[in-house]
Amino acid sequence: MKSFTGLLSTLAAAATVLAVLPMHHADAATLAGRNVKIGCLVPLTGKGAEWGQGAKPSIDLAVEEINAKGGIGGLPIEMICYDDQTLESEALNAMNRLVDRDKVLAVVGPCFSGPFETIAPQLDSRFKTAIDSYCSAKPGLSAMSKWAFRNTLTSDKQLRPVVDAWLKEYKIKKVVIIYDAEDAVSKGEGAAVLPKLLKDHGIEILDSLTYRTKDTDYSAQVTKAKSLGAEGIALGACYQNAAAIAKEMQKQGLNVPIIGGACAGAPGYIEIAGKAAEGTYMSTAAWLDDPRPEVRAYVGKIKPRLNGQLPPYSGPRSYDIVYSFKYCFEKAGISNKPADLDSDRDKIRECLGTLKDFPGVAGPITMDEVRDGTGITAILKVVNGKYINIVK
Repeated sequence: MKSFTGLLSTLAAAATVLAVLPMHHADAATLAGRNVKIGCLVPLTGKGAEWGQGAKPSIDLAVEEINAKGGIGGLPIEMICYDDQTLESEALNAMNRLVDRDKVLAVVGPCFSGPFETIAPQLDSRFKTAIDSYCSAKPGLSAMSKWAFRNTLTSDKQLRPVVDAWLKEYKIKKVVIIYDAEDAVSKGEGAAVLPKLLKDHGIEILDSLTYRTKDTDYSAQVTKAKSLGAEGIALGACYQNAAAIAKEMQKQGLNVPIIGGACAGAPGYIEIAGKAAEGTYMSTAAWLDDPRPEVRAYVGKIKPRLNGQLPPYSGPRSYDIVYSFKYCFEKAGISNKPADLDSDRDKIRECLGTLKDFPGVAGPITMDEVRDGTGITAILKVVNGKYINIVK
């Protein structure tokens, strides 16, 4: 009887221990190894630093949250990140390391269109590993490879409603376009996206003026635009260049409205341009003053990591990618065995292509026919030193 009573006590104690242990997903038993490796390309330095500095803490936040709840299939995520310095060559070298040495299952990034455009042609033949960008916006790049994905909105999708609103408010008829001839997305906007959108409205494009990424003097371009009688300036530029152009316009007394695209609409534009930024219209692929509970929760967690500041849309978009990877890793039934690396990568690629209305902070993730994100965008205007969304 004592033995039986002792057995009952032992079983009861065991049941108590089991009751307090975390219950993992049923797929946990199918995953091999000690962790799940994901790669990350972020521009922490160089011209795109603000975008990378907003993305990296957001990626880290998502990883910490997922690992705290059991990881992926019961295993913790090991996120392996490299600073691509917003350079095509550095991004390509880092991608080589992630695929061959680190043996990651998929890659968050790169952010900028130049690095994305450099890596994408080698995905089918060389890397065979999915990349998912959180801010590359030059149209047409994802179509270069079945392994190329972008959880963001391309420039044409972002800018179309912004151009409409800009022209409606300011009644502009004559525009000068100024764009970076070296940066991939800025050149795409200045040479293709903005001209088409403006011509669709019957706007006269007085001239298209270019500069180089590292230029610091924009007096010639602004002088030319002023002499032509520009009623508005359309920029294909990243935020540092855009801000410098706005300040030069203010200096020369060219007081006409500005519109900027995907790379320009970072908080840094306002910080650098100051009062010269007032009235500028910008596009974005996420709006962090959105009242949705998931947005408010994300904002509450990310602001302390950024000294009380908000990131550009690279933050929420990269955060959402990590969660979409978790979903696809588990849904696709990967094994995480070294011998199955190639087949696991392929399963993940297939799943990412089927994402539809996957919940995210930046909005539901749905991949279109060329593996770019879809959805609506906010229309930002600088008012009293802040971005406001004028969409009602």
